[in-house]
Amino acid sequence: MNNKEGTEININVIRHLETLSSQINRVMAPRAKSVFRQYPITFGLLILLGVMGLHEGLKGVMKSLGLLDINPWYLVVSGLVILIITGTVYKKLEK
Repeated sequence: MNNKEGTEININVIRHLETLSSQINRVMAPRAKSVFRQYPITFGLLILLGVMGLHEGLKGVMKSLGLLDINPWYLVVSGLVILIITGTVYKKLEK
């Protein structure tokens, strides 16, 4: 058995496993609920904790850099500029 035959056997085994797993997924999909639908409150709280952690972390970084010591209007304007830029990039990438 040369190297080429060994590679073909390995690829065929992997292809067979992929086909088998897709067939199992097709059979089980109607019976399975998504985890988010099973535990909506748990995932909602985890998402809320993640967003709050990100917000507080960014606020801490901005405090340590001295960015929160400036006039609040500068923060409002810079936030609006960032949102306008990201919205424009999103529209361009959507096409």
